[in-house]
Amino acid sequence: MAKKQEEVRRLASVYAFKAPDKPKRETRIFTPTCGCGAEAEWEVYDTLQPHCTRHKNEAMTSTIKPFVRPIGGFDDAS
Repeated sequence: MAKKQEEVRRLASVYAFKAPDKPKRETRIFTPTCGCGAEAEWEVYDTLQPHCTRHKNEAMTSTIKPFVRPIGGFDDAS
């Protein structure tokens, strides 16, 4: 602890920052991502895991072919 005024001046300064403003949009846009961090375009396996094209092709090379479909592909009621 500082015992003299000179020591207080030598200590690190503390700056207060303003809290960030709230976003103007209340809704949150969700884009699924692959495990590698890339944007997912495919749902793979029965659990519908999101995968990018590269990892979808890697999953397709396995001996047991997984279930693959584009994201949002066959669920719509149109």
